[in-house]
Amino acid sequence: MKTVIHGIFVDPPIAIARLGGSSVPQDAYRWAEADNPRSEGNTVIAPWWTLDVTPGGSVEPRMPSNVRLRDGDLIRPVAPFFEVWALVGGKNDAPSKWREMPLTAALLKECGLDQSAITIQVDAKNRKAARRRASSSLTFGTFPPLAVTANDHGVHMLHGVSPPDAETPMVPRDRAIPMGYFQVMKSRPQPQGANVGWEGEVNVDVIRFRFTPAKGEFYGPPQAALQTETHGIAVSEENAFLDPDAGWFSQATERVIEPADTYDILRADLDTGPSLGVVDDTCEARIEVTLALPGRGAAPLKAHANVFVGPPDFAPDRRPFLSLADELLDRTTGGQRRSAAMTAADRDAWVEDLFERIYETVSLFNLDHFQNDRSILLKGNRLRRKPIPGDGAKTPRDHAMTHVDALRNPSLTVGPTTRDQPLPLSEHARTRHRALQDIDALRELIAERPERLEALIRRPFEVQADETFNTTTMRMPPFMRNSNAMPLTLSFWQYDLLMDWVASVRKSRLKSKRTGMRRMSKQAADRRALVLARLDRGKAP
Repeated sequence: MKTVIHGIFVDPPIAIARLGGSSVPQDAYRWAEADNPRSEGNTVIAPWWTLDVTPGGSVEPRMPSNVRLRDGDLIRPVAPFFEVWALVGGKNDAPSKWREMPLTAALLKECGLDQSAITIQVDAKNRKAARRRASSSLTFGTFPPLAVTANDHGVHMLHGVSPPDAETPMVPRDRAIPMGYFQVMKSRPQPQGANVGWEGEVNVDVIRFRFTPAKGEFYGPPQAALQTETHGIAVSEENAFLDPDAGWFSQATERVIEPADTYDILRADLDTGPSLGVVDDTCEARIEVTLALPGRGAAPLKAHANVFVGPPDFAPDRRPFLSLADELLDRTTGGQRRSAAMTAADRDAWVEDLFERIYETVSLFNLDHFQNDRSILLKGNRLRRKPIPGDGAKTPRDHAMTHVDALRNPSLTVGPTTRDQPLPLSEHARTRHRALQDIDALRELIAERPERLEALIRRPFEVQADETFNTTTMRMPPFMRNSNAMPLTLSFWQYDLLMDWVASVRKSRLKSKRTGMRRMSKQAADRRALVLARLDRGKAP
């Protein structure tokens, strides 16, 4: 039966590229369990199979000996690869019978095609200034989008230019802002029977392409390269070629964008104000893949992926407690289906993993700074309590997380700021969350204070009275913002799954109390088994 390609898709559909000044892309790595006492988190980053691009455009897998994040002072950019996959089956097969297969040169040939039948279009845009001024003419990027066929394995620069219909282009017509590079890899046959170590992990035959982001530079009008009394030199002289009359320089911005202080301003003595006219070389790119099918009148197959370019990862060895995948699951029924399919053991493991990731985030926080800068003033008696005796968290006056915060556990005190311990609140949070990584410690917390987690953990998108864009209570997670600029929260499916687990623990504890029995933890059971084994050995003749 002849194989027919019914559809195509790109894997991954979403990727994050990260800026870097080095000409060498970041080697691949993965999260692994921490096995050294120097790590503050539960995970470390470990080398993984990395694809080196040869001069001919093919890829050669390599296992690095270590993870190197920079070359001297230059950070290595994260340049993600994407693979094109196919949905194949017989000509009259129903979609339920289609199979996922890597789209390779051999599969194209089997279907009467070659790589010239594939066109890949890259549309990269930076809209930061356009959003702040509500003016599409301040967008810059690929006008028109870059388009290459899959048999073109050259490296193509993405030129950032102003829209062709801009009356006064911010990027002059004879200039461009480099926004990265794009390259389609040359596929080659997968080794058969060769013991190369990577044959089960990497497919060199699949059609793949790579997006390499820009270096992380800034561009502006000539005024941004001048030293003044109120601000320093913002851009280098060679990057100071933007037109100051285009509508970004010295202009007030719309106040609907949060946070508001993420652009260079004309006067450094103001928190917000007229723009200095500076932009960066980040972008969002939509990559569309089109496969032209043989036969007259056959509609081409299309798929797309998105890549978002951001700054270097602050802590690549720390896992976030709220990931892009968690957010996407909230927008589908995937989170609910996943939760429903979990066994009790699966749920325990998930909760423990969540609190491990929460600790890894807390380990990066300077809570003492944020508590002084972003905690709300506790007004009235709703969030206040009698001062915790002996507690050192007393400044600033009666704010969240201080000794009068009703959400604080009165049995756990924070020491004062000393020369030996300059960040007592941060250390207290790390110590507490380090203990709560253990599933049995969480169960003990629920047994001692059944409503504690519900009181501490903020509901999805919940905002309390008196909270603003800049200040929050100590409801978990504190001092971080959601995409709507209000307090960050867990996703709906994460919160519901966690609270279902809390309810099941309370129910189990109540049942054990009624029967006079208490379930032994795995750690306790293991220790008991070891003791009994030693006793048995002692009885042996």
